[in-house]
Amino acid sequence: MEPEAKRRVLCEHAYAMKKHHATRLHYDLRLEWNGVLLSWALPEGPSCCAGTIRKAIEMEDHSRANLLFEGVHETGPIMLWDRGTWEPQLESDDIRSALSRGVLRFTLRGEKLKGGWTLTRINSTGNAPRPIWTLCKQADSFAKSRADKCVLEERPNSVSTGKTMREIVRDWTSPKDRHERQTRLFDKT
Repeated sequence: MEPEAKRRVLCEHAYAMKKHHATRLHYDLRLEWNGVLLSWALPEGPSCCAGTIRKAIEMEDHSRANLLFEGVHETGPIMLWDRGTWEPQLESDDIRSALSRGVLRFTLRGEKLKGGWTLTRINSTGNAPRPIWTLCKQADSFAKSRADKCVLEERPNSVSTGKTMREIVRDWTSPKDRHERQTRLFDKT
């Protein structure tokens, strides 16, 4: 195996981008690392245009069990908008140090988002209750021009089910509801 391919296999981690309608619609970036999902909320969602900066609010780490969740949570409907893998770029190989410094450069291999990205912390204290970062697409062969249609509009549906947010809500039944419905079906026989 070539050294670069070997490094990639050793460095790849799971990635997901959730579309979440809580108080308002936003996107949640999830990067698996060190047994958890590092999490940022993106009020405007990602942009595939190189140099376009999007606000990314650091959130608490999430359980890896939530990586592929799609359904209705107590905070609102959640869509699995994108999924794949990610790896740190060479200058961010030491992920802990990169996060501590406030600059994480990484490569996504998602179904919708691909190529190089940079998360940059712009504050860590002050008036904001959580650290604020920015997410920016790097200039590479996957970057779109400003004239291209936005990926959020071009590919709005779930990568898991193909559903819209409205369809996820319509079709969702909680495990408790599912159990009660099955019990009623079996009671009839």
